[in-house]
Amino acid sequence: MDMTDWKGKATEYAREKKQLKKRIKELTQSRDEWKTKSILYKDRADQLAADLNKIKNRLNKIIESQTEP
Repeated sequence: MDMTDWKGKATEYAREKKQLKKRIKELTQSRDEWKTKSILYKDRADQLAADLNKIKNRLNKIIESQTEP
């Protein structure tokens, strides 16, 4: 093993470390964007499901009121 090449190894290690930090930052940002988008879609789906239930309940009440003598 060549002990005189420590500077080259240190430089290479620093470069790799910098690239990994950059990739971690990209992945974290991407994950946060997807998480935000997922939460928005879930909220919208929940709201639509609640609206659907309200419509079903109203329709059932209308049908019941029409069938009663």
